[in-house]
Amino acid sequence: MSRFPRPLTMRYSLQVIRFYLTILCLLLVLVTSVPAQDFESRQGADTLFAKAETLYHENKLLESRASYEDFLRAFSTDSRAPKAVMRLGQIDYKNKSYLSALRSYQYFLDTFPHSTLIYSVKLDMGRCYFEIEKYEEAEKLLRETVQHNPDPIQKWKGFVYLGYLDDKRLELEKAFKKFKQIMDRSPYPEIKQEATSYIKNIISEKLNKKQLVSLAKSLGSEFPADLILQKLISIYRIERDLGNYQVSLEDLIFRFPSHELRGHYEKLLTRLKTDPTRAIRIGVVLPLSGKRAIVGQRVLQGIQLAINQLSTRDKSRLELVVKDSGLGREVVQVVEELAQDPNVIGIIGPVLSGDVESVIPVIEKYQLPIFTPTASTHGLAGKSPYIFRNALTKELQANYLARYAVNELNLYRFAVIYPTVAYGETMRKVFEDEVRSFGGQIVESIPFERRQTDFKKQILQIGGMADDQLKARIQRHIKRGTQPPPLNDKGIKSRPLVEGGLYADDEVEALKVALELNYDAIFIPGSYDKVSLIVPQLAFYNIEDVLLLGGNGWNSRELVDAARNYLKTVLFVDGFYANSQNERTVKFVDMFLSTFGQNPTIHSAQSYDAANIFVTFIKGRAFNRLDVLERLRALKDFPGVSGDTTILPSGDSLKSLVKLTVKEGDIAEQVPENPALQPVPEDETR
Repeated sequence: MSRFPRPLTMRYSLQVIRFYLTILCLLLVLVTSVPAQDFESRQGADTLFAKAETLYHENKLLESRASYEDFLRAFSTDSRAPKAVMRLGQIDYKNKSYLSALRSYQYFLDTFPHSTLIYSVKLDMGRCYFEIEKYEEAEKLLRETVQHNPDPIQKWKGFVYLGYLDDKRLELEKAFKKFKQIMDRSPYPEIKQEATSYIKNIISEKLNKKQLVSLAKSLGSEFPADLILQKLISIYRIERDLGNYQVSLEDLIFRFPSHELRGHYEKLLTRLKTDPTRAIRIGVVLPLSGKRAIVGQRVLQGIQLAINQLSTRDKSRLELVVKDSGLGREVVQVVEELAQDPNVIGIIGPVLSGDVESVIPVIEKYQLPIFTPTASTHGLAGKSPYIFRNALTKELQANYLARYAVNELNLYRFAVIYPTVAYGETMRKVFEDEVRSFGGQIVESIPFERRQTDFKKQILQIGGMADDQLKARIQRHIKRGTQPPPLNDKGIKSRPLVEGGLYADDEVEALKVALELNYDAIFIPGSYDKVSLIVPQLAFYNIEDVLLLGGNGWNSRELVDAARNYLKTVLFVDGFYANSQNERTVKFVDMFLSTFGQNPTIHSAQSYDAANIFVTFIKGRAFNRLDVLERLRALKDFPGVSGDTTILPSGDSLKSLVKLTVKEGDIAEQVPENPALQPVPEDETR
């Protein structure tokens, strides 16, 4: 028998091949026998997670939260489950739901302790603890991030938050040093920018003078030593510390010879060194040229009169710096020139509300108080803590009238007819609110258009009736034997009353009829031109025996000339009355007349008071801007010729106003009757 195997036949070979093919097919069947539903499940997980991620990066947080939660419910064992849980925490963090975020992060730590995302989660947890002011827990996690996180950008983020922790703990110098290190060493532009912004903010807003001086010494000529020196210059200017102000200027110029503002600081230094007096200065910003020059001159005269009354010694301590904001000069530029001088401790002016508003950035930058004697736009003083005003505002007038009418005259029911312009709307609202606050009632409030001349519609709405209508109504009631319906708050504003007549059967001869009103006074916050049209028409429609109230828009000779026969019971207010018998006013008017040869205006009076207020501060040892700010905010019952003045927290003035009326065809001050001249009841004489 041969030792070698028999040669394979073709048939046998085919059988072997067929066998192996069968095995291969079986293997393929086994490999591909995973259920189709598992493949579909993986596909569903991919789709759902991708959708959640897309929504998250589009900042559609509510929708992305729902998708991540759906993913975790369906595929809790998926390898992307840790990231989904982390995302839920990040969504809560973005929504400032820090406690909820911490719950998600803690679940992550408990469930996926070996996930590579744990470093990101711990950083986020540290930020959450920071936001809810649990600083010890935050510090522990943030320090762990800085020491162990393999991601360098997350290390720097953790270091940033450690700096913020120092800030929250008021360890400002430690915070400064950390952010300086971040700014100098971090390779990431966004993080460097965040550190730079913080450093600028802490220098500008938080570090005190002692800390700034210490840091300035340690930094030499590197950033941000220039910012610190600029801040010190600002502080010394506000404090009027001229010695340190000069040293800081010289230091900045020496350390930073290529600084972009070197020329500016050199000018300030030269100006300081060449100042011969270094006296305390009051800036005055007025339009002394152009179309408003007359107002500017009137204001300046009041200021000059106040300064001229000072003794020689007091004048030597004070200097008035007058600047023209009229033709060719931008008021912002004028105010900034004054603000850069450390010896200027305050400004009287500007006179226009728009100009006052335009200089707000300048006065806030230099912390310079301005005291405007004329600007009266609603809400102006509230726009900056450095704006104060001694002006007669619409709010002040309406408030004063309401309080006086209710508390002093015992009037409680009012009708209001007002123009649909800004000052009319303002005065109406303030008056009505004040009346209601004292328990009074607004029976009717009717607007009219600025160009209107016929006020029949408004007068009828407050119960006015023409003579023929009035008599016809009363005749009808006489014939029927009835009485006019009583006045009420349901639409009946007036009713006819018989004052006299001769009765013959059903007829009445020589009938005298009047109109009874269901309100005590009418407030008309208009100017004299409209009031002179309204008042006669009120009389025409038989609204006569009622007090008419108004503001300083009534204080015009033209009103009296046009409507003198109808101004029987009127009361209006103003901030100044040159013919007043008030002792202070008489003295002021006499001095003004002898000095300038003309009577003062209200603007002259208000500026005279503003200047005297500054003078009083300086006599009381106000040395710098901070002193002036403090004293302005505390000013109470200053005895001025434009009324006793108190500065409110808003910066507006609360003033006693002059009450005016019309007597014998002329405007006159309403003077309280002397109680000593009143008859005394017999039972009180015993």
